[in-house]
Amino acid sequence: MIIIVNDWKKKLVRLGVAVVIITVFVFIIPLLTGLLHNQIPVGGWFQEEHPSGNPMRVEQRNQENKFDRMLDQFVIKVQDFYYEE
Repeated sequence: MIIIVNDWKKKLVRLGVAVVIITVFVFIIPLLTGLLHNQIPVGGWFQEEHPSGNPMRVEQRNQENKFDRMLDQFVIKVQDFYYEE
C-alpha cells in the first residue's frame, strides 16, 4: 500500500523544526533552573518541619531592626495599660 502525502518536504521541515525547538527547551530549562537556583531557592518550601515539642518555640532572628523594637515597645505599653485596670 502506498500513501501519498502532499507537500511532504514542507511537512518534514515543519516536523524537523518542531523537534529542534523541543530539544532546545529540553536542554535549556535545566540550565536555567541551575543558574536561577540561588535567586529562587524553592527547595526548602517542601521540607517538613519537625516540631521540637516546645509550644512556646519562636523563630530566632539574627537581625533586629527599628520597626521590631518599636513594635515590641508598643506591645509592652499596651500590656501595661491593660494590666493596670
